[in-house]
Amino acid sequence: MYWKERMLIFLEACSLDILEAVIDGPYVPTIASTGDSSIPKPRSDWVSNCKTAKEMWDTLQQTHEGTTDIKRAGINTLMHEYKLFNMKKDESVNDMQTRFTHIVNNLNALGKVIDNE
Repeated sequence: MYWKERMLIFLEACSLDILEAVIDGPYVPTIASTGDSSIPKPRSDWVSNCKTAKEMWDTLQQTHEGTTDIKRAGINTLMHEYKLFNMKKDESVNDMQTRFTHIVNNLNALGKVIDNE
């Protein structure tokens, strides 16, 4: 997923120690009382309730990617659309291509790769 790759790159740029702590845990994030504005603060209630960076990462991952059942349901829905794909009446070729690309990209994001054949 796009958000995940960007976050991993950002964390790696900050420090490999931070990236390792987020992915492997345990790290208990604290906010210094010095008023340092460079220290990131949680932006959402569902993340601010987490006790470790690993817990925050897992929460973000599940929130944006969903559980296995949600992924499977999404793949099934998109595969149904893919198999029954055809041009709609009064639809331009450009709109049809955009709709098709959207289906294929979403399938790829869920881990289902569609061959070009």
